[in-house]
Amino acid sequence: MTAPAKEPLYLDFAASTPPADEVVEAMLPWLRHAHANPHSEHFHGRRAARAIDDAREAVAALIGGQPESVVFTSGATEANNLALKGLLSATGARTHLWLADTEHKSLREPARYLSGVGVVVTPLAVLGTGLVDMSRLTEAWGAPHITPGVVAIAHGNNEIGTLQPLPELAERAHAYGHLLHVDAAQSAGRIPLDVEAMDCDLMCVSSHKLYGPGGIGALYVAPAVQGQLEPQLHGGGQEGGLRSGTVPAFLAVGFGTAAKLARQRIVQDAARQQQLATGFLAALSRHGVAVQLIGHPTQRLPGHLSLRFPGVDAEDLLARLAPALSASTGAACAAGELRSSHVLRAVSLDERTAGEVIRFTLGRSTREDDIEVAAERTAVAISRIQEHSG
Repeated sequence: MTAPAKEPLYLDFAASTPPADEVVEAMLPWLRHAHANPHSEHFHGRRAARAIDDAREAVAALIGGQPESVVFTSGATEANNLALKGLLSATGARTHLWLADTEHKSLREPARYLSGVGVVVTPLAVLGTGLVDMSRLTEAWGAPHITPGVVAIAHGNNEIGTLQPLPELAERAHAYGHLLHVDAAQSAGRIPLDVEAMDCDLMCVSSHKLYGPGGIGALYVAPAVQGQLEPQLHGGGQEGGLRSGTVPAFLAVGFGTAAKLARQRIVQDAARQQQLATGFLAALSRHGVAVQLIGHPTQRLPGHLSLRFPGVDAEDLLARLAPALSASTGAACAAGELRSSHVLRAVSLDERTAGEVIRFTLGRSTREDDIEVAAERTAVAISRIQEHSG
């Protein structure tokens, strides 16, 4: 009998994380006998509603907010759309959107739509590390014609791992009358967050990025902002009237369970994943592999490595690594694009050098043995590419 093929190592946790065993177990009853519409006024409905309330409390606790400020959505993409489209219009109180050059498509595409209906969209330049250029930002906001708007930015960049200084950004944005919306899909569950201490007005979180199920996320909306947010889905008026639609209890329970686990393990997980990342870089060095770390050297997501291999085509390298490990050349949501990543171009890489970058992201299940194998396989693949190219 032929032995089953060994599954490749998974080193793409920034794209998605597998649901934790505890999450799956918590969800199962709500997929079976406990299933009910949480908006129904009977025993089964009220039981489901209580489970959703518990999940809302867990998600709020993870980011340091209040449960009544958490709106469940289908994911971070919907949350970002609700935040931007719900606050901005060509004729409303806020007509100007500020967006960093390195943002994910779930922010860039709503911005493109808003630009087409009259909202002014202004890019925020970033430094070579991926940090927003604060000096240029302050200069731009100080112009006399600028009216209060919305600043949208990812806390942790999905492609290069750079972490933005949220308290400083919030302070500057508020000084000029702007609201701050933060995409925390990558950072929630990976590093401690306190949305109130950071003074963020809105923040989105994604379940499948923190070992929860796919298909659910949340938008934190500060109490002072809730009355300014225009719903984008209309129907039964669920989620405080901000997001109509029946909340799936099984997904909410899974999300809440994942949030509780993340809160318990966040410091331990971050320290271990950063240790593994350091070990991976050391192992590559031992194998004689030259690499350049892309993004900020220290202000970055734990376990997140965006690595340039000079002179080595990233797509060729990934193809040779595919039988052994799964990694990425950038955002999974941008797959199929022929041009190099807009994020890498924004941090001053040209088409050639941007085409030499691979993202390795480590997670809870990554072991020390895994990174040793990954480094060895990477070294062998690069050696073969170099031999083939002459």
